[in-house]
Amino acid sequence: MRDVIEAGPRRRGWVGIVVLVAVLAVPAVSLLISRSPDGRAPVVTPSTAAPTPAADQRDRAPNILRAYPRSLGDEESIDVVFPDGTKAQVRYPVELRLAARGSRPYQGAWIGGERAMFRKLYAPLGGLPEGGTRIRSMTRNVSLWSAGEGQVLLFAFGRWRIALQDRRDGLTFEQRMEWARALKGRVTRDGYLVLTAREPVHLSKPGDRLGGEPAGPGLLFGGELLGRPDELVSLVLTPHCDRNSGIPPELRRNATYVDGVCRGDVFVSAAGAGVFVRAALEGIKVKLTE
Repeated sequence: MRDVIEAGPRRRGWVGIVVLVAVLAVPAVSLLISRSPDGRAPVVTPSTAAPTPAADQRDRAPNILRAYPRSLGDEESIDVVFPDGTKAQVRYPVELRLAARGSRPYQGAWIGGERAMFRKLYAPLGGLPEGGTRIRSMTRNVSLWSAGEGQVLLFAFGRWRIALQDRRDGLTFEQRMEWARALKGRVTRDGYLVLTAREPVHLSKPGDRLGGEPAGPGLLFGGELLGRPDELVSLVLTPHCDRNSGIPPELRRNATYVDGVCRGDVFVSAAGAGVFVRAALEGIKVKLTE
């Protein structure tokens, strides 16, 4: 017990010296790390680089809807909703597997003013512009992206992401803000997206054309997972449909074969191998219900 008691005061003295040295060392260390070699405080420059798509998860979404089909023997049937709210029943041969391929909405639109600015609204696979980089937010649900040779306005409506491709010398900042505020979307109970807009933005109506291409409300089936990526089917609302109604450019890219046919007031087109296209055009039946 005596050795322990006698050692106590000397230990406290050493502890005090260590603490004093540590306290005195802090300002010296702080001075050393806060000065650059020439004696000036270093300048911290915040990074201004935009995050890459992979680093920003807020805009990621499946962006494709796979409806539950009804079995009708050698055929299947699905209920669909076009982006203008029109409802239809689609029947097709089982081997086409349209429900499993999934659908995405697309529609033409323009903004009024002295010079009408036509654009197409579409749902990019995966929810992000291909090869895009996020630049900034425009509104609560709209962001601006750099992609390809232009820029993209990306709208978030529930689970859906809708893109508007613009050129660098296209819409002004004010027009982009008008787009961001005017375009609205709602998701139906079955998961389909219905678009609406207020002035000065106008959405294309069934039968409208844009530069010789169909601009009316449409649904695009396929593009990922099942079969080859060039196996696509498009349904476009086209009153008084005729054989020259036009095939959407999305189907012409990298397609081995492409063709279309009228089914009532809907223009049906398909892209892919000849066997697939013929089966689609011969087997798909569309009945508008509302």
